[in-house]
Amino acid sequence: MEQWVCLTPSETAAGRPFTDPARTAGDLVAVRAMTARLRRLLGGDLPPRPRPLVRETPEPDGRQHRVILCDDRTLRAPVEPIWVGFFALKRPEVDPAPLTPADDELIREFPAHPGILSYSSLELADGNWGNLIVPHPPEAREHWRTSEQHAHAARELAPRHYRVVRLHDGLFPGGLLSGREPVLVRTKYYDYQGREPWRAERELSRP
Repeated sequence: MEQWVCLTPSETAAGRPFTDPARTAGDLVAVRAMTARLRRLLGGDLPPRPRPLVRETPEPDGRQHRVILCDDRTLRAPVEPIWVGFFALKRPEVDPAPLTPADDELIREFPAHPGILSYSSLELADGNWGNLIVPHPPEAREHWRTSEQHAHAARELAPRHYRVVRLHDGLFPGGLLSGREPVLVRTKYYDYQGREPWRAERELSRP
């Protein structure tokens, strides 16, 4: 297995156009859209129970957009949660059907991982999807990784169903409801198209 490749803030890895920083800029447009929807949801009237609360509201152009709200109290609190953005390019020759029950199983596990505050999924213009996960405290993300279902998705499903993956880590300066833009801190890249996975990381300056 190859070692991690370190990319500069403006670098595109040779022969791997999915690492172009312009692709990240497009991902951040989707992250901001999912953040805006989450903020609008938190600003409205919500039933006290049950949790997780699922809200599916299409975008004006018909693209699907789902928000799974697990802990609105903490999301409204004066804390600065991190965020994780998952963006992947599906393999067109592979049946994507197994991804849906796997995603459903991850969602059913959320009560066992109370640090997962929300999980959003947005259909993109090219038919792929972007996901925004908001955990708090940061250790909650590591706790979620202890899930066997999560490990199965990362180890087995991702290489089988995706050509490439961009995994973004970021912050909500001032808190989710501060009104400030989500800030990107680092991006990890995974390329599953070769005999062995190729991995790279791009670290950015923290605000």
